[in-house]
Parts: sequence; C-alpha cells; structure tokens
Amino acid sequence: MKKVLSLAAAGLLAAGAAQAGTLTVANSDITLYGGVSASYDWQSSDHIAGGTGFNQDNFHVSTFAIGLMKKADANSPIGFNAAFASFAVPTVLASPRVVNGAPLIAYGSTTDFKPWLAYVTIAPVEGLSVDAGLLWNKFGEAPLTILNRHYNRGILFTGHPVLYPGARVNYDAGIAQVYVGYNQGGGLRQGSTGTFGYNTSDAIEAGIVFNLSDFVGFGSKVALHTYNEAKGRDLYVLCTKADLGLVKAGIEIDYTTLDDAADRSNTSTSLAHKPFGYDAGADSSAWGVALNLDFDFLNAQIANVTVPIRIEYVDNGDSTDMWGSGIYLTGKKSAWSFTITPTYKPTKNTFARVELSYISTDQKVFNDDSGSTKDNRTTVAFEAGFLF
Repeated sequence: MKKVLSLAAAGLLAAGAAQAGTLTVANSDITLYGGVSASYDWQSSDHIAGGTGFNQDNFHVSTFAIGLMKKADANSPIGFNAAFASFAVPTVLASPRVVNGAPLIAYGSTTDFKPWLAYVTIAPVEGLSVDAGLLWNKFGEAPLTILNRHYNRGILFTGHPVLYPGARVNYDAGIAQVYVGYNQGGGLRQGSTGTFGYNTSDAIEAGIVFNLSDFVGFGSKVALHTYNEAKGRDLYVLCTKADLGLVKAGIEIDYTTLDDAADRSNTSTSLAHKPFGYDAGADSSAWGVALNLDFDFLNAQIANVTVPIRIEYVDNGDSTDMWGSGIYLTGKKSAWSFTITPTYKPTKNTFARVELSYISTDQKVFNDDSGSTKDNRTTVAFEAGFLF
C-alpha cells in the first residue's frame, strides 16, 4: 500500500544523475547509477491484511539498487535503462511485511534482487521515442524510498499500479509531452490473489504534461493521466505543481471507477476480480487528493535541510460491509493521513531524514501488537542513504 506527487515517470536516473558515473563500453557511453539506504521504523499498528502478531519496530535495508543506462539520441537511436534492486515498501497504511506478505505486487516480492526497471528505448526521429520492457508509472510516487520525498508512501500510492511489463510511445511536441502505452499488468493489486487483487491481464495508459502558462499566459505545470485495466480499475489522475520560492507545492487528484468484473455490487460476472467479494450495497468508485508542500531551505541557501509535508484525504465509497468500493484498503467512507519528513542533505547525493506519519480511517482496518483492531496508525522512521 503506497505514493508522492510527480509529473513524470520516476526513475532511478532522476535521483542519481548529478553524481552518476560514465563508463565506456564497446564504444558507447553508459551511465552507472544507484543507491543504498538503511532505515529503522516504529509502528503503533499494522494493516489487518497482515494478520495478528508483528514487530512494532524494524530495521531495514530499505534500498539497494544499481543500474545502467544509455540514452537514445540522433547518433545512437537505440538506448536502454535497467536497474536491479532489493527494497522495502513502507506505506502509511501498512508495513513492507504486509505489502510482500499479502502479496500486493503481482510482479513479486520487492526483497528479491532482480530487475525492477528494465526497458529498451528506440528513438527513430527527434521528439519521438518508444520504450519497451518493465516500465514505471508516469505519475505518483516511485517504488524506491530513495526517490521519494517521504519514507512512507501515501494512501494514493496504494491505488496505483506502479510498475508493469509493456510498451509506451512518447512524443515531445515542445509545448506539451504526450504518451500512450499498453501493458500486461503485474503491478500493485494487479495479481490473482482472491482478497486483494484484480487479476488484471492487460491495461492501456495515456497522458499529457504541459505548462498552463504556455496557453493562457499564467499558471503552473499540469499533467493529466489515465490508466485503464481490463476487468479492473479505470484511474484518472490530475497533477499540478508550482515553485513558490521557499516552498514547492503540488496537488494530485485521483478518481477511480471499477469495470463490471471488478464492481463489488455487480452479480452478472465472476467474483474472481472482486476484492472482498460481492456486496450489493458497495460503491463502484473512489477518489482521493494529496497536497504536497516541500519547504526547501537547501535551494534557498539557508541550510542543507528540506521539510516535505504530505496531507491526503480519500473517499473509498460505501457498502453494507466495512470495505466500501475496495479500491483503497482504508475501509469504507473516508480516511486521511499526515506525513512530515525533515531531511538533512549534507551533499547532493547523501541524506538523513526522520519522519512522522499518521493515518485515520472510518473503519478499524489496523491491528495493534495485542491483536486489538484500531482505526488509526502512527509510524516514526529514520532513514539514511547514499546515491551514486
């Protein structure tokens, strides 16, 4: 269960480019990048998907990743980007134990060291490129903690597919960048697990990113995305962000509807794609919003410190049981979360941060260490990392 606001696909290169090294292999310049981070976290409770009995405090190697990339350009129209990684997926809703234990990611356990990003790029003409392989979302938070402003991913992250094998066509028209793609699922909640997954076999995606000021003379950067699963979720995302000097602000708004096969209130199709089973009174949609504020004292040359804050609210719909639409794992009706992550960056490629996160739900979807159900969860975490 997981995510932060981003207007483009989050990739390891985005975080490591400033310090990445260049290798010359077979007359080609290849960029080496990656990162390592370690963390400690304490949680007051965990999601009931993990059952009862858990450690309240845990140490993690939260990220170990190493990758290679060669950009496609006019002189070399075929490139690639590939990264092997083993990582933890802490979220405001649930610990990495639940994410991998449920399991929620169809592609496999995140603790397995294997390719978690791998695609070939073909760029036949300027502005046009095709990526094919294992891709990441073009929106929301990245899978790895070191690429996000927060240690815990947010509620909205848990409603995103995150990663999947497929192909994507990208076109840069100057005043706008557009993309369209097809994939075969494999991401968050796209598996065949009966309680939580949609058993998604394929999906299509599309999006556009532009500066509103280029069209009306004022305004911030805007991105519109859609991700539509076959017999699963139809997700629509609006992102906008603005640089206000000391503060960078962003808003993400998600709206999700369910196809007939995934709609809990629909009896005309198999229950195989309905998380939490049939409920005639269940809603078939949910929505959520995240406000992201990043107080950047580093770029303002005041101190080597940033203080990101994330505030989220979701409405998961209603039902006669506790799960609402089932789109978010927050239970029916509403939930909200607050996360603050003071971060010290002694150099461009190192960081140390502490985090406090809190989530409150209308339903008791958490267990404490004694097995009692709760309607809230608090986590405190520390993480230090090195990017190269």
